[in-house]
Amino acid sequence: MTNLINWNPFRELNHVTNHLSDLVYNGGRPLVDNEDSGGNFQVDWIPAVNITEIESGYRIDAEVPGVQREDVQVTVENGKLTIQGDRKFERSEENDKVHRVERSEGTFRRYFRVPADADSDSVKAEFKDGVLSVLLPKSESSKLKQIKVEVS
Repeated sequence: MTNLINWNPFRELNHVTNHLSDLVYNGGRPLVDNEDSGGNFQVDWIPAVNITEIESGYRIDAEVPGVQREDVQVTVENGKLTIQGDRKFERSEENDKVHRVERSEGTFRRYFRVPADADSDSVKAEFKDGVLSVLLPKSESSKLKQIKVEVS
């Protein structure tokens, strides 16, 4: 089954405008709001994510190719889920001529608000094939309960 997605030229324009703004004002490094420090900090790249609501909860899939499992941290605090880490690449030999570098390296951080019906004490994370999957299960109290009605 194929899903069709309508092309929105304004979404593309917004994407380009954001990247140009990052390039001009931040030296090419995107600024991310850091609520903990009361200011902004710079990250080197931002991984793409998909957020899906499934019957049992919410799943966040983040593309983090080239990142080692031990270089990724997932934390939940004060209703905020944070995914952060670092991607390092091996440097080429001094004699090598590098013609193009398009792959980002360095630190990344993403914040997500934990939904009210999620159980933040039962978060699970799995790392496979360059994709970090974080599962926020729904709390038992938020799940649909079916009550049998007796006929008298």
